[in-house]
Amino acid sequence: MWSAMTLLTGFATEYWHLAVLRFGLGIFEAGCTPFASSIIADYFSEDIRGSALGVYNMGIYIGYSLSYAFGNFITDANINGQGWRWTFFISGIPGFALGALILFTMREPERTLNRGEQAQKSKYEATALQRLTLAAKQFLSPSLLLICIAGSIRNGAGYVWGFNTQNYFNLYYPNENTGLWFSWIPLVGGSIGVVFGGVISDNVVRTRGPVARIWVLIFSLLLAAPFAAGTLFLPPPWAFVSQIPCYLFGEMWVGVTLAVVVELVPSAVRATAVAFYLFIITNIGGNMNLLVSPIEKASSLKTALYLLYPGCYVLGAAVFLLSLFVIKRDIKKVKNRELTDESRQGLLASDNQEGEEDAINYGSTKREGEIS
Repeated sequence: MWSAMTLLTGFATEYWHLAVLRFGLGIFEAGCTPFASSIIADYFSEDIRGSALGVYNMGIYIGYSLSYAFGNFITDANINGQGWRWTFFISGIPGFALGALILFTMREPERTLNRGEQAQKSKYEATALQRLTLAAKQFLSPSLLLICIAGSIRNGAGYVWGFNTQNYFNLYYPNENTGLWFSWIPLVGGSIGVVFGGVISDNVVRTRGPVARIWVLIFSLLLAAPFAAGTLFLPPPWAFVSQIPCYLFGEMWVGVTLAVVVELVPSAVRATAVAFYLFIITNIGGNMNLLVSPIEKASSLKTALYLLYPGCYVLGAAVFLLSLFVIKRDIKKVKNRELTDESRQGLLASDNQEGEEDAINYGSTKREGEIS
């Protein structure tokens, strides 16, 4: 359905056609990452989960680069005199083949429960509403709240730059062909960065525990911020060149943050929790672009981008730093709860075994009495 909405957009002839199709595209697109993240978390153990999520999220940068290539070059090619419409035709068609391939070849892995969750297995075999409620409760923890705030700020920076990239270069450097650069920079820099972030976080987790992922988030954003500012400070082609390390460091956060989220919630509600997380950061971050216009009117577009692009990288890193202190406590709570559940499971197993032995002894005594 996601691909169908994309394909049908190419046939739109009225504004309301576009509005309805975009609305439908959003609905059918929304479930992809929550389901995929949950399945990946089941396929891969904690020590390589960040890398796996990083590989999955390469799709963001492949798609982003293709959007510039298709939007600029296919539109200019004016196939059959239909201009921009072939951008949506070509984008939508491959999804049908990929969907069929997944349907017939991919199997959902067996759900993995940790020991604490096994002790309360019936608690997680719940209805959709109960899982939704359970997932929502997880976000009352200080660590997940701060991670959502930090993720929203960082996501907002990406939305602001993504929505205003073409506007910025058209305004300040009108003779530059942005499609020539952005058709490959996000693909190369972003793809390497998101996988690199996952690999690094997995390596530090093996030696320093899950909390180390937060340090990866902090340092990656602080390293990326000067290069984001360099894009706005330097003229082309150096502005474009500055985007390469910006993507390399700045996009490490995507898979790492998802790994943190899925590790802080019960496995039975991973997909729902990821959906909650994405809902929060998309609605907050996605609307940050509304701040560009008033700042631009008060000063300039460049000032607005300085504040909301590299500025939000630094602010996001600061909030991730705050989460570092509370996440230690929340991880301890999770571990203590699991230990308590394991102890309770052990006591129940012991009581059941003693009960079975008593029943056997009672049966043997009764038979002996009957024989006598």
